[in-house]
Amino acid sequence: MKYFVCVILLLSLNIELSLGDLNDVLIKCCHEGLDWSIDDNRCDRHPGYVANVSMEDQSSCLSIVELCCIKDVLVKRCAKGKENALDGMMCAIRDSEQGSEQYKECCICCQLGLLARSQGLSCRSPNYGAPCDNMFLECCTGQVLADIYNATGTDQSDVDVVNDRDECALFPGQICSHRCVNTPGSFRCECRQGYTLNQDGRTCQESKDVNTDYGNVNDGYSCEENSPCEQRCTNTDLGVECNCYEGYKLRSDGRSCEDVDECAEGSFKCAPTQECVNTLGRYTCHTTQCQTGYVYNPINRRCEESYDCDRGFGFNSVTRQCEDIDECTVYENICVGVYQFCRNFNGSYTCECEEGFQLNSDTRQCEDINECGLGIDTCRVGERCDNTIGSYSCRRFRHCGTGYTLDEATQRCLDHDECLLGTHNCGRGYDCVNVQGSFKCEVKQCAEGSRFNTATGECDRVQCARGLRPDRIGNCIDINECKEYTTVCNKYQQCINTIGSYQCRSLINCGNGYETNENGRCTDIDECSTGVHRCAGEQQCINRQGSYFCQCPRGYRFINNLCEDVDECAYSAAICPLQSKCENTPGSYVCTCKDGLESDGRGGCNDVDECTTRNICHHKCINNFGSYFCTCNRGYQLSVDQRTCEDIDECNQFAGRGRVCGGRCVNTPGSFTCDCPDGWKKARDGRACEDIDECSDGTAYCPSRDSTCVNTRGGYKCPLVQCPEGFVKTIPGGQQNSVRCKQVGMYKANSKGLISLSYNFLTFPTNIIIPTPLFSMTGAKDSQRDYRWELKIVSARPLAPGIPRATDSNFELTQTNNQAVVTLKKRIRGPQDVILQLLMKISSEKFNGIAESKIYLYVTDGPSTFR
Repeated sequence: MKYFVCVILLLSLNIELSLGDLNDVLIKCCHEGLDWSIDDNRCDRHPGYVANVSMEDQSSCLSIVELCCIKDVLVKRCAKGKENALDGMMCAIRDSEQGSEQYKECCICCQLGLLARSQGLSCRSPNYGAPCDNMFLECCTGQVLADIYNATGTDQSDVDVVNDRDECALFPGQICSHRCVNTPGSFRCECRQGYTLNQDGRTCQESKDVNTDYGNVNDGYSCEENSPCEQRCTNTDLGVECNCYEGYKLRSDGRSCEDVDECAEGSFKCAPTQECVNTLGRYTCHTTQCQTGYVYNPINRRCEESYDCDRGFGFNSVTRQCEDIDECTVYENICVGVYQFCRNFNGSYTCECEEGFQLNSDTRQCEDINECGLGIDTCRVGERCDNTIGSYSCRRFRHCGTGYTLDEATQRCLDHDECLLGTHNCGRGYDCVNVQGSFKCEVKQCAEGSRFNTATGECDRVQCARGLRPDRIGNCIDINECKEYTTVCNKYQQCINTIGSYQCRSLINCGNGYETNENGRCTDIDECSTGVHRCAGEQQCINRQGSYFCQCPRGYRFINNLCEDVDECAYSAAICPLQSKCENTPGSYVCTCKDGLESDGRGGCNDVDECTTRNICHHKCINNFGSYFCTCNRGYQLSVDQRTCEDIDECNQFAGRGRVCGGRCVNTPGSFTCDCPDGWKKARDGRACEDIDECSDGTAYCPSRDSTCVNTRGGYKCPLVQCPEGFVKTIPGGQQNSVRCKQVGMYKANSKGLISLSYNFLTFPTNIIIPTPLFSMTGAKDSQRDYRWELKIVSARPLAPGIPRATDSNFELTQTNNQAVVTLKKRIRGPQDVILQLLMKISSEKFNGIAESKIYLYVTDGPSTFR
């Protein structure tokens, strides 16, 4: 029966069963969970090892154990709740007990069914869902529904409907080897003609008196119509293929199955002190008991004659000595816990945990060491410790800063080589030199014969005018052509050196700009073609008779005997379109698009959408014409680089504007949450804290019948209210903070005893507004009566160290003829419990008596934001 219960529980839990094998790991583990629930053990305290289950399946098995245990406990609690309701008992159970909610639901729903039955109402289902609807119907009609395990919440409007689950239809061909027959709340297996049902209740074997020849199992058969297979059957393109359940193996005929002897094959997993006993389809482990004088040898698994070796040692028949037994080698998987390994030592062994784990003394299992929580990690400042199974990892949570990039593999900040990446901003004439986290710009050093060009930022070779050459520092010096070149002048001429040139003075006296030719005549000197002109740099030489002149090319102007570039951009701001900027070039200029824009190829500029660049912003990028800006998600703010977003710590940032939360504020990435202390609950706004009225919601527990439940800020009190002899308690009126003891019978005139007694309960915080009236007491208006009032402190009990006791100075009693008012004129430090006694003494010619009011003050020290 327990086997079918396990199947139904697993189906109700929507757990997949392996094809055709209900005796597999899930059934074994669910069976263990049902056994564990029988002794009312807590389902989460299983020892942690299930026999006959492989080590790799132990983790999944323990989850199934807990699930089936919980499910069985819920069924039992529900049945107990129904039983108590039928017996007329209260639906009371401690919330800490496992399955308490199921108990209350079934008990209350059964009480509703009984109420409907007693008042002659309809037993139609209330549609509250299972198991409430089942309990209502059963208690209302007196009939028991069949499917106590159905938890699907199906509507049951008719009490005759049974919510049976058809296991045969849910798992066709998987539960029974031949035929599956559904029954109310369960199923049964049947065999075809010529076969008999095995003891396991699901497999079939061929009858000994029937000889059936199936021939080739691949010819003309199908699993649905005429399966030749004894256990599992699978349709294939070539016919059918037969297989066996776990614990069986296929015979040579290809269709029948035989039991696997795990004990003989050595595939069993028993404890070192246990003996393997083979059973049909499985095996069991039995503890071997040897007779007196013999001991069990775990190596050959036999009882041998005892040689009085100490525990952990075995007798060596060859050496005739007791030798250490290496339990770690002899007993495979002796340490069954996850993350454990066996360590042998002389005469014994220990199961130790792998690095990063520690042994739990209660469960005897290796549990992960939370290095992060214990503070034994080696993460550096700026790194977050993330715990992992058996270890931990360090994740950097601070920004690396400008000039560095985080290496995901090492979690280290690597320097940017701005010079190599070309992201530096060294101007012309400077060389980029990389340094850690940044770079520096150094002035270029030009080689001999070159000079730094401020326009291009490069070292240019010095181009001296004709007749000049550069020296070591880049200055142009004169060449003495008359000494270096002896044939520069004709034989009728005298060579005279000049700065940057030379002159051939004719021996024949010709005018300036003329020279003597070979014929002795004076001809014009073409200074431009001969190079004797003094047009420097970009100047153009124009020859004319007897002389020459220098002019500048287009885009240059003549200043100080030099041609200097005309900066067209400086002369007109509108020389380029509005969306571009003017850049001067030697002799001309160009118009380039401004930053954030790009050329459209037609002389205009288009906007560049920087937001299409990946990771340009941490959260959100907003493009605008010619630029962009970054924004952050709610709960974040831009950091200094205006790109990355950092979490806003609302708990600290907004603390100066008032409390963010009524209780404790806990910052979270992008937001925050509010927690309330014990005795408080979060208000609907999710921030303020509201007091829990334990007396109203039934969660308060007062041990004595004479106790009165009084709600306080963040808790409750149970003061004893006992009336003196001759008095009885009256039922509280509209106010629940007062109990009155009323005198039995009529009060006799001229009596001088107690005529009335009331208990009054007040609670307020330390920071209450003062002065404030706390209590008033009024007598009947009678001119023949005289009233006198007395107030005293019965007790003052601080509930925390360092709290001063309340004294008479905290209170003030204001009296009139027939009324007295107790006022708090000085705050009382809380938490503190104070009991006051206010007496009203009445005297007249015919009547004397005392009316006493005990005032219980419960002063709390809760935050002012709590409600």
